[in-house]
Amino acid sequence: MVQLKIQYLTLLVLCSWWSLEGTVGDPQIFFLKRDCSGFTAPNLSNFIQNLNASLDDLTAQVSNQSKHFATAKATSGTDPVYAMFQCRNYLSITDCATCLATAAAKIRNCSTGVNGARVIYDGCFLRYTSIRLLCVQPSFAYHSK
Repeated sequence: MVQLKIQYLTLLVLCSWWSLEGTVGDPQIFFLKRDCSGFTAPNLSNFIQNLNASLDDLTAQVSNQSKHFATAKATSGTDPVYAMFQCRNYLSITDCATCLATAAAKIRNCSTGVNGARVIYDGCFLRYTSIRLLCVQPSFAYHSK
């Protein structure tokens, strides 16, 4: 009976090891929510150009600089875009970039030219707006005693 248990455990360990070989990441792209602004940008071509530049900047930060949190802005012309992205810290950079790409595709499904939108997945969120407050980063003062 003991030998049967040992054989069973050995088989279980081997099967577990084989099943882990070739495992791929999980970018956690289960869609949770999307909100789109009810307002459109006055200069549509300028706004789309700024939106594309902001999303490209976020992608570069996540992919090239290995960031899990990034902000970007494109302010040329009359319709600026401020964008923010964050993925869960335990995701690999590859999974984080995949979640960003998925979120960027989904956020573009809002009506063309809306001046703000957000999408939320279980692994990340992406938001853009024409309001500058989005990209303001907090500053903290540390006092030594």
